Parts: sequence; C-alpha cells; structure tokens
Amino acid sequence: MGMIVLGVLVLGWLSLNRLPLEFLPSFSSSNISVRAPYPSSSPEEIERLIVRPLEDSLSTINGIDTLSASASANEARVNVSFIEGTDMDLAAVEVRDRIDRVRNLLPDDLERLTIRRFQSGDIPILRFDLSAAWEKARLYDFAENVVQRRLERLEGVAQVSIGGLRIPELQVNLDPARMQAHGVDVRSLVALLRSSNVNFSAGEIREGSREFLVRAVGEFSSPDEIRRLPLDSGGLRLEDVAEVRYTFPEQEEFNFLNGVEALTVAINKTSTANLLAVSDRAKREIAAIVDLPEAEGLAYRIYSDGSADVRKGLGQLRDAGLIGGALAILAVFLFLRRFRTTSLVAIAIPLSIVATFVLLFFLRQAGTLDVTLNVVSLAGLMLALGMLVDNSIVVIESIFRYRNELGRSSLQAALEGTSEVALPILASTATTMCVFLPMIFLSSGRRFKLYMENIGVTVCIVMVASLLVALTVVPMASVMILKRQEARTHPFSARLTGLYARVLRFTLRHRLAFVVSIVLMFLGVVQLFRGIERSFSSRPLERQVILKVDTPKQYSFEQIEALYAEVYEALDSRRDELEIADIAFSYDRGTGRSRASWRRNRQFDIYLLDEEESTLATSEVRNRIRDLLPVKAGVDLRIAAGQGRYGTSGIEVQLMGDDPVVLELLAKRLSSQLREVPTIKDVDTSLESGDEEILVQVERARALQAGLSSRAVAFTVNNALSSRAVSHFKTDDREVDLVMQYREEDRETLDQLKNVPVFAAGGVPVPLGALADFEQVAGPQSIERENHLAQVTVSANVADPKSSFATMGAVTGILRSTNLPPGYEWSFGRWTRWQQSDQESGMFALLFALPLVYMLLAALFESFAQPFTIMFSVPFALLGVGLVMKLTGTPWETMTMIGLIILLGIVVNNAIVLIDHINFLRKTGLGRDEAIVTGGQHRMRPILITAITTILGMLPMVAPFIFPQWFGPLEGRAATWAPIGLVIIGGLTTSTFLTLLIIPTLYSLIDDLTRFAKRVARAA
Repeated sequence: MGMIVLGVLVLGWLSLNRLPLEFLPSFSSSNISVRAPYPSSSPEEIERLIVRPLEDSLSTINGIDTLSASASANEARVNVSFIEGTDMDLAAVEVRDRIDRVRNLLPDDLERLTIRRFQSGDIPILRFDLSAAWEKARLYDFAENVVQRRLERLEGVAQVSIGGLRIPELQVNLDPARMQAHGVDVRSLVALLRSSNVNFSAGEIREGSREFLVRAVGEFSSPDEIRRLPLDSGGLRLEDVAEVRYTFPEQEEFNFLNGVEALTVAINKTSTANLLAVSDRAKREIAAIVDLPEAEGLAYRIYSDGSADVRKGLGQLRDAGLIGGALAILAVFLFLRRFRTTSLVAIAIPLSIVATFVLLFFLRQAGTLDVTLNVVSLAGLMLALGMLVDNSIVVIESIFRYRNELGRSSLQAALEGTSEVALPILASTATTMCVFLPMIFLSSGRRFKLYMENIGVTVCIVMVASLLVALTVVPMASVMILKRQEARTHPFSARLTGLYARVLRFTLRHRLAFVVSIVLMFLGVVQLFRGIERSFSSRPLERQVILKVDTPKQYSFEQIEALYAEVYEALDSRRDELEIADIAFSYDRGTGRSRASWRRNRQFDIYLLDEEESTLATSEVRNRIRDLLPVKAGVDLRIAAGQGRYGTSGIEVQLMGDDPVVLELLAKRLSSQLREVPTIKDVDTSLESGDEEILVQVERARALQAGLSSRAVAFTVNNALSSRAVSHFKTDDREVDLVMQYREEDRETLDQLKNVPVFAAGGVPVPLGALADFEQVAGPQSIERENHLAQVTVSANVADPKSSFATMGAVTGILRSTNLPPGYEWSFGRWTRWQQSDQESGMFALLFALPLVYMLLAALFESFAQPFTIMFSVPFALLGVGLVMKLTGTPWETMTMIGLIILLGIVVNNAIVLIDHINFLRKTGLGRDEAIVTGGQHRMRPILITAITTILGMLPMVAPFIFPQWFGPLEGRAATWAPIGLVIIGGLTTSTFLTLLIIPTLYSLIDDLTRFAKRVARAA
C-alpha cells in the first residue's frame, strides 16, 4: 500500500507541474468583429461607403443574434454576435466569404479589413510601460528592435505588442506655389507615383535548355530615387516641387503612466505555455534589457500581471488546504479522541488533493476535458476542500464504530464498516455531481456558464478523487493503523449520543408540534427571501476608476495639455489618501465630447491598490475623486460607468431608430430623467462630438465651364490635404506608407484651401475658391447601428451594486412611461442583457437540479417516498442561506446562485447517510422508532464532523466577509468568490442541525403515510 500511495504522490506532483496555468478559463467569444481603417474621412461617408455594404452582406449569415456597427471619422467596425452554440469556425469562414462578395463595392483605397474573434488567449499576461528621457526616435527604435524582438524570442511568448509606437512614413510635402509655377497637377502627380512604384511578373523566357523568370522591377528603392522622379521631359523632378523625407508623422495621441509619457507593452503567451513560467521568464528578460549599457536611462513599470492572480490563487489554495486540513483533523480528533483514527484523516486529505491533480491531468491528456488551473478552477478547488474528506470521514467513523464500539478486529472493522457506508457515500457523491448536469443544456448565460462549468468540473473531479481514496486507501490504512488500537468508548461521545437519543424520542412523541414548526419555517424562508435585494451587477475583478474628460471645441492643444496635467496633479498629490496604485491617462489633439466606450482615449485610468492592501471601497474612491476634481467652464470631468474587463456594476439602455438626430434628442431626455433617480450616478451617453468641418460644395456649372467634373475637384482637394497613403515604400525591415499632401504651413487656413489650384483640361490652373462654395459646420457624430437601426447607448453607475435590481426596476418604469416615436424602440444594453441571461440560466440550472437529485435518489433507494424525505434538507438549507444573506447584506446575484446550486448537491448528503443507516437497521429486525433513534446515534458523529469540516474548509474563502479589518474592503476577487462560500456555510449550518432534529420525525410521518397508502391500495 505504501508504494501505491507513494506512486500517487509522485504522479500528483508531475501532474501539477504539467497542468497549464491560465488567468481565466479557455473560452472563445461568440462574436466576430470586422474593422476597416479609413483615415481622413467622416462618419457619414464611412457609414455609406463601408458599413452599409458590410451590414447588407453579413446579415444573410444564419445564426446571427445581433449585428451592430459603428462609423467614426477614421474607421468602421461591424460586430456580428452569434447565437450560443454556433460553430464559430464555420461562422468565421462565412464572414470572410460575405466580405469577399462585397469587396468590389468598398472604396478602392481601403487597404485592409481585420477580422477578429476574441479568445481568452488574447488577454495579455503582462502589461508594462517603458519610458526614458531620450529622443522619441531612439525610444521607438529601441522598443521595437530590442525590447519587442528579445521578448518575442522567449519560450512560450506568442505575441508582443507595443502601444503608442509611431511608425515612420515617407512624406512627400508639396509646395503649391512651385507646383503652380511648373504647372504640376496634384492628380497627375498621384497617378505618377502609383504607376512608378510597381513590380510585375512578366512571364518566362527560354535560352537553350535554360528557363528564366522575367520580372519588371519598378518599385522605389530609396528616398533619393523618389526625389529624382522625373515629372516631364524637360528635366523637372519631384524634388523641384516637393520635399521628400523619411520621418515620423505628427503625433496625434499621447499616453502617460504616472505622469511620464510612455510606451505600453503587452505580452501574450501561447495556448499551451505555463502562465507563471512565461511571466517569470519575461520579467527576467525585461530586467536584463534595462541593465544593458545602451539602455541607460530606460525605466519600466509593470502595472498588470496576470500571474499575480494565479499565484495568489495557488497561495490561497495552499493556505486553505493547510488551515482547512488542520481544522478538519482537529474536529475529527475532538469527536473521536483517538490519535490513530484521526491520522487516517491526515492521510486522506493530501491523497485526495493529489489524486485530484492526477485525474485532471489524465482527463486533459485523453482529450475528455480542457481544464486548466486558473482563477475560476482554483476557486472550485477551494470550495471543494471542505468536502474533500467528507467521504473519508464517513468511512473512518464507520470503521471506528465497528472497531471501538462493537469490538471487531481491524480487518473486520475495515470490511464491514466500509461496506455499510459504501452505498450512501456513493449516493452523496453522485448527488453533489449531478447538480452540475444542467450545464449541458444551457444555451446562454455567458459568465454564469463559464464559471459553473469550470467550478463544476473541478468539484466533480475532487469528489471522485475523495470517493476513490475513501473506498480504497482509507480501509487499507485502517487495517494497519487500528490493528493494535484497543476498543473503548469515550465518555464525551457517549454523553453526546445519549442526549441526542433523548431529543429524538421527544420529537417522535410530539410529531404534530414539529410539523407545525416545519410549516412556520417554510413561511419564514419565503419571507426572508422576499426581503433580500437582487442584483444584476457582477463585481469587476479589477479595482479601477475611469475618468472621462470632455473639453470645449475652442480649446487649444496647449490648454488640453495643461488640463490633463492639472487633473493628474490633483490625483497624484492624494495618491496615498485615495489608495491609488497607478494613474494612466491618454489624450489627443481633438476636442469635444469623448464617447462612453472601451476606447482608451481622452480619459484617466486610475488603478487602485488590491483589496488586501486597502481600506477604501471603489465606490468611496469614486466619490472622493468627484469632490477633488477642478471645475472649469466648458470642461466636463465625469466618472464612466463601472465596467472593468471582467464585470460591470452599471446599467446600459440602448435607444434604436432610423434618425440619429431623433435618437440624440431621446438620449438627452432619458439622461435627464435618469439623473433624477436617487440610486443612479454618472449618467453618460455614447454620443461623441464630431469635429468641425468645412463643407466644399462644388458648383457644377462653374466646374463644367472650366472643363472639370465634381469628381476631379474633390479628388484634387483630397490628395492635397488627406493623410491617407497613396502608395507604399519598402525599407530594409518593413513596408511604410508613402503619404503625399501639401506642406503643413500651406494647409492651415481656409484662404489657403480656397487657393488650391485645380488644373483644367488645357493645363490652366483654376483656384478652388472659383469652383466651389465653403461652409463651416459642426461635423457629424460617430454613428452606431444595431440590426440595421441607428443606436445611442445611455449608461449609468448604480450608487450601490446591491440595489441594482431595484434601480433597474425604476429605469424600466421610466422607459415604459416614455412615448417613443413610431419606429423607435429601447432595450437594455449588451452588458445588462448578459447579466439578466446569467440570472435566467442560474434559475434554470437550480430548478432543473432539484428533480435530477430526486430522481437519482429514487433510483438509489428504490423508493419514491424516502427521497422525498431527504429533499426536505433543501428548505432547511434555504433558511440558513436567507439568514446569512440578510445579516451580511449580500444580494441575490450570479455568485450566490452558483453557491446555492452547489449547496443543493451537498445538503442532502447528511440525510442520505442517516436514512440509509435507519433502513439498514430496520432490515436487521429493529423496530422503526428504535431504528430511527439508534441510527441517529450512529450517524450523528459523521454528520456533525463532515458538516464542520466542510464549513471550516471554506472559512479562508469567506474570511473577507468575517474579518474586513484584516482583508480590506469586500471587493475584487474576495467579493467575487466569498458569496459562494458564504451561502454554502449558511445553508449547511442550518441544514445539518435541522436534518438531525427534523428528518427522523419526517421519516416516521412519511413512513406512516406510505403504509396508509398501501393499505388503501390493497383495500381498493
């Protein structure tokens, strides 16, 4: 046996080291996004030229749930959301096919379309910033050629991306005065550049027996070659009318971290790599790069590390295992008062944990499961630690009773004791596992399904491992350990079982009173749950505050810089007071209103200290930040709706219709109504201020007189001012854009625009002002669409996430009382719909699990009545759940529902063990009431011990609820997982004691009813 145990330990160690470590479980989104960059354009133009053709084509794909799109001044985005269960590989192929069908309808100068499907592997494992007091060109070059390349070479690294890195371009800056003097037309110049920068494969020729490929090389090989490009037969060259230089484009976006302009580096790992190993490897490499002589002055700061969460989870699992195991062993010793018997529990705990890792590894290798060690599965392991020794304790206690109380030999006690409880522990394990079966039938419930699948698989494997250990290792070990142990009964145990026997006899004599108490208890449970607040919010795993910044249109770039510096100083000076870890902010040269979206632009990202290191909740920090923000005329500093990367505490409402102008009016009216709701803060909309525009309206009659078309005039203006690439230039290490436009000093004012020469058919230049009228107007806003309708999103924070359900009811009332114009409608936003879907999925799983447990028990007990008795443990548990949720102020949400589903599979275990033993004693000839009392005495200890060990094993998970002064505010990961353990502890506590007191009485009542029904049936 020793060799078997040693072999399992070795296999467990190897399995643990070979199981992939991830931050989140592996998952793939059911969304496919299409991105089409089209700079120097307008939202209306992009909607007309790109969005609508893509929408019309993509909408013909089967299985689409929603089709949403957005058009801004620089790009188009179309997001196709498919129904859950769709084959996404096939869907991606169909998306590409539909895009290819309309590719000819899209603009000719649209260079690329990006099709992306989000997967868990897209989440960076490490994010850090690089900053140095160098010239920017040197920093960009070092980051790209040293940092990126060295990190990409590391084992396990899939991708290294650098944010804020500017790519140089080849600029052809035209001098309009020289062009006009030499009679050079910008349109002909664009055509010449494009036609002179091409390579062609010209076929092949044969010379004797040899065959040669012929390739016509016409690409530019150097900037000098472009400068010397001949423009006519008279020796005029491009350098005579333009300046050609290889340089960086003007910086439009600025990113800062902790007050220093920086580049942001994100590292993604390969799917099979170990998260901790890759992260550690990358950190060592970053430190080595910074220590290079040529990197003197380079600084870095890691502000997001996915390995820290997994490492913390492993540490918590280790601590929970040690603490929970020690408490479980102590509880067993207090009841049994025998060191040798207690040592069996000490053996069963590590063996069960190790066997769990072995099963996980082999199931993964066999391709049956795709389980990894991540923050969710580790939470499942922590939940299962308390249940880990339940089966072993029942077996140990049964063997202990046969050995110490019935005087059997160690071998006989092991055989008889294990045989007696084999069926009930098998049934209890099966009931714990079957509550996760409804997950197979869930077609929705994104976050709920992801969590339940991973937690459920982990718990099931733990239970199987503990069952195998309890039925094999524990009996074998007991034969050796208990061989020389003398049989004796401890006085404490005898007094306790004697007291319990007297209580049972009292309850059996006063069954009617206990029936009344059960009815009253049911009424109390209903009343309790009516008073518990519901929440549709899911707590984000990150502690973060997002501050949006809106500036007036007349603000200069220098004023924007000064504003951001002032806000940063206000936050940085109170960093300790607000418990801020890092402050990142970004802005661009634009002004106006920024969208309430995921776009990290014109905003501050304020990262707070982990909950273990802080005393302030995120909501308190938000309120304090609001109070310290400077007040400036025309400037709007607002807290964005609380959406982290993995959760949300806000509400979203979508307004949809045909006319964006009407939607804007409706959104403003709804925003003002929502601001009057006391529980709502930070109301925001997805409306974005459009840049001011100068409309160039071509007068067709004048253009026709000059021999020009409207297209020729528009083409001239576009090529003179647009920063869109007209061609590409290949350098030694990359292909860069070749951009041609007027010099910056020649395209600053409206008068300069009016003087742009447009060459007529005879080569005569005509000023643009003579061919068109000019009007300065406000530019169109970013356009959002969903299912072919224009859309505006109104979002808001809920002041207290616990009141989100009541707040949603108030919002629903406002929306239903609002009279929308015909053709316009509202719905809750995607995040809110997902939360509602989670709640519905949880209720489905809960209601489905109840009959599954009953049917399983009916099959095992071969009775319809006795499983009905066992199922009364569920309302007993609900009493404790309601009490603990009410006392702690925990709302009814996704995590509490997960805890309740797991609890459903646990609470019936005590009743199974008790009723199975009563049936066993009745078969030996004992009367019913005597069998109830004796069976209760025999099973009281294992029931109490298993309940206490399960509760003690979950204490590390719920410790933040109990000791917030030690663990900080109840937020982040602690708040995410603690409600599950809290629900299980509360329900198991009341269920255990009420099972011991009331289930025997119910057993006798239902037995009488069964006999009566049988007599009636026979008489009939």
